[in-house]
Amino acid sequence: MTCLLTNSSDYDGIRPQILAAFLILTGIGLRIEAAILERTR
Repeated sequence: MTCLLTNSSDYDGIRPQILAAFLILTGIGLRIEAAILERTR
């Protein structure tokens, strides 16, 4: 993860906000997936 953060900061086109939003969306997706798995049990 630290490699991705340092590499993305080197590019001007990729903003830290975009990376943060991607990580947040991934976290939300994992929570939704966990909730669905719990319902099916």
